[in-house]
Amino acid sequence: MENLNQEIQTTHFRYLQGNAIQNPLLFIQQFCFTETAIELFRQDITTLVAAAGTRKTDNNGKFHLNSDEYVYNHRKIIEAIEALWVLHHQASPEFAIDENHPLYQTTKWKRDGIDLETRINSAARYYRKLENEEINDIRLFLRVFFVYADMSEWREILDDILSYAYIDESIAYGSTQFSRELIPLTEYLEKMAEAIFLIAELTHSKKETTETVSNTDIEHTPIVNEQAPDMETGPNTAVPLLSLEDDNFTKDLIEYLNTYWVHLEEQENTFLYSPIMLTERLEKKLLTYFETFHPKFLARNYRRVYMGYLEYIFQTGMPSYEGEIRTFIYQMDTFFELLDLADDETKHWPQEDRIGWQEV
Repeated sequence: MENLNQEIQTTHFRYLQGNAIQNPLLFIQQFCFTETAIELFRQDITTLVAAAGTRKTDNNGKFHLNSDEYVYNHRKIIEAIEALWVLHHQASPEFAIDENHPLYQTTKWKRDGIDLETRINSAARYYRKLENEEINDIRLFLRVFFVYADMSEWREILDDILSYAYIDESIAYGSTQFSRELIPLTEYLEKMAEAIFLIAELTHSKKETTETVSNTDIEHTPIVNEQAPDMETGPNTAVPLLSLEDDNFTKDLIEYLNTYWVHLEEQENTFLYSPIMLTERLEKKLLTYFETFHPKFLARNYRRVYMGYLEYIFQTGMPSYEGEIRTFIYQMDTFFELLDLADDETKHWPQEDRIGWQEV
């Protein structure tokens, strides 16, 4: 990150990671071309906001449970905003388009309005919320978007929206701020969705960008030689995987086991842990836990307790340990993703003895 300006270097990103922080186009290209489509992303946003703004109990007192996809959608919206925030603070690339570009909008002044019929019959048909001048230079929208709320404020807004999506109370009634701002918020978030897809479309057409963007760039980190590089190979030469034919294989394996797993033969807990492996004791505890409780049962009831507590602190105010609570809340979606993964990975286990399996 040494090439980024000071503000980006000192900023905490909740979901944007690795190379995507240095080059957010990596995330944008992958997200827009492999994970979703603009209208699907728009629908995910409006559905989440609508759930937060709607009471869940009908006239008969029945509580209507909302989609489990809200947490995932909430995460992707924040990740998209974080990517746009980085672009907003970088001087390049330029996104202004000239008059010969098929997306160029001829009306420059906001007071002239948007000719929606012409827009939806043109190459810019999917960008029906952005103003004409914002399509011509999307950085104009990014400036307005982050003046309305900075990245931290957008994350807090979306956290509140997610919380209200799962409780009976409507955010429009539970918060005086949101009762006034719900419609503008939705408009801004729809524009954000259009902005990230517009950027993807503009950069995808440039050869130099498409050559640098691939799934490998953002998902995989090559194993690099940790020794001092020589003049011929350079600093990023990949190290070949060890082979059973390698004379050092047995020696390295014994050294690893002696370092990280010698505790299995010791009584004292004065051992080192590998950063990527579980101890036998911890592994057995986890297996026993998920053999006893069905992951969906755990997720459902943890979510009830979690949302009940959120509703309580919304009514009574944040406690004195507010900072710690906020950090805890930010990571709850990761916890629920872990339970979802446990459910997928244990479907073949015997179910009859697991608590909660009949309610799944």
